[in-house]
Amino acid sequence: MDLESWAGSIELDTPAGRLLKKLIAALPKEREFEITVFGSAPIQICVDSALTSADVDVFSDSEDLREFVDRFGLGQDRSEFYIQVSSQLNFRASPLWRARAKSVRIDNCILHFPHPVDILIAKLNRLYEKDLEAFRVVLRKTGHPTEAELIHELQMAVDLFRPSFEEEQGHDMANNCRRLWPLIYGREIDPRTEIIAPALKKRREGYGEPTRDYKQELRVELGDAPPR
Repeated sequence: MDLESWAGSIELDTPAGRLLKKLIAALPKEREFEITVFGSAPIQICVDSALTSADVDVFSDSEDLREFVDRFGLGQDRSEFYIQVSSQLNFRASPLWRARAKSVRIDNCILHFPHPVDILIAKLNRLYEKDLEAFRVVLRKTGHPTEAELIHELQMAVDLFRPSFEEEQGHDMANNCRRLWPLIYGREIDPRTEIIAPALKKRREGYGEPTRDYKQELRVELGDAPPR
């Protein structure tokens, strides 16, 4: 699958890009920073500069990045268009996302921009109206992801379909796929039979395991039935 053909190019002369450059210009120069940009900003920067967002979501291994953002007046409390410093745990995307992210160095900072497909997969965790708009924008600009492409990528990220922990706000990937498909692809989808079960079958085959009742195994993995 040729994901590179619709990855887009990094265009920092956009609202999100200019805000990131403002942050980088203010960061101390005696050390290196690596910052990953997620949410809607990578789509604005790499696909369609007209896509708007209230903030720029980022995460970094630099634990004091939030402190710098607040100090420079770039956080939510000081600016209408602001930088939201999050945890990498907030970016729930394909395990393949790092290998296909685009990166650019500005001074002593490296910015990483996940591929649009990984941004869209992460948006499926919540699928608010703004997330649906991101799907529409990317499809309108690039013609991707096709149904087949998104199904394949979701199979490769099948663990995102596991139930949420009791302690966290639940996000139902399967149900969000059921919401997305009619709106974007014009048909209904059964995520269990078209995404989850085929992915589990591939996983078992990769382990060299014998054929099983994969429907029962699927119910167990999703917590719908006790193991036999």
